[in-house]
Amino acid sequence: MRILVAEDDELLRALLEDYLSELGHTVKSSGNGVALVQLALAERPDLIVTDLKMPEIAGDSMIAMLDMSPGLSGIPVIILSGVSGAELAGMGIPREIPVLSKPYDFAKIARAVGMVSQRKGQL
Repeated sequence: MRILVAEDDELLRALLEDYLSELGHTVKSSGNGVALVQLALAERPDLIVTDLKMPEIAGDSMIAMLDMSPGLSGIPVIILSGVSGAELAGMGIPREIPVLSKPYDFAKIARAVGMVSQRKGQL
């Protein structure tokens, strides 16, 4: 799958890129939501993996922008974030979007990506 990663922490972004690449995916990344939306318009990814708290535009706003963009709405999203459950509830994140907590559990990330891959294969 073609996966875009949005993570403002350079080390975490590199770890995610390397891990997802090792799983056989093509991965590109960005350090903020604005750049990721631009990258998504150019790349038309199969999946977006994003943090919520980033510079320029937060992940929840980025997800809303994607949903309003022709050709980008409907791209599956996985959220990786340190945001607490109470704060997350107030952000209006759709229930169908998986939210995985930091620190990263790479086995959970692999399972979430695998589920998206299986669903895409059924379309």
